[in-house]
Amino acid sequence: MDASEPAAPSAGRPRTFDTNHVVEVAVESYWADGVEGVSINEICRRAGVSKPGLYREFGGEDGLMDAALQRYAETVLAPNFEGDSEDALFVDVLDAAIDVVVDIERSGPLGCLHANMRQAPDRLGPQTRKRVQAIREHAKSTYAMWVERAKHGGEMPLTISTDIAVALIDYQLTNVLVQMSIGEDPDLLRAQAKLSFVGLLTAASD
Repeated sequence: MDASEPAAPSAGRPRTFDTNHVVEVAVESYWADGVEGVSINEICRRAGVSKPGLYREFGGEDGLMDAALQRYAETVLAPNFEGDSEDALFVDVLDAAIDVVVDIERSGPLGCLHANMRQAPDRLGPQTRKRVQAIREHAKSTYAMWVERAKHGGEMPLTISTDIAVALIDYQLTNVLVQMSIGEDPDLLRAQAKLSFVGLLTAASD
């Protein structure tokens, strides 16, 4: 080949493809509009990338959703559990958890991307469903730690089933997040959540 001729472009994704930017756009889009409310074509438009380029990078919509949920878990969910103290009273831990889910001043859309994905399993591919379940199991293991600590500290009777208490906490916090995403009154949701946990908090005095 003549040295003056331009070299053929290399195979693979274009160098201008910004993976981090695309994931951030996907997180914001799925979080704000729901996985059923935004198409992959719209995400491509918002991110300024081609659909073939996105597919080359993520392998398809399932890969993109999975990457978005992973980023969300690392940047939004994980910090919520970092402040948990072994010395905190169970009532204070629950109050702090409620404060997190009804916080309207935090950055990002209201509600929770993970909770919204749990409500639309038919829209998810196998990778994303697997991550949704893994995140839920991690949260439930944290709730179980709270409950066991409360039981051993005398804040809850040992006769209360840990599995049932965990299921209650998981259900109520998830429900609040879903209701927040559709614009329900956060003060009302806070009061409802506190009321739903009264049985756990007062049972020790029976």
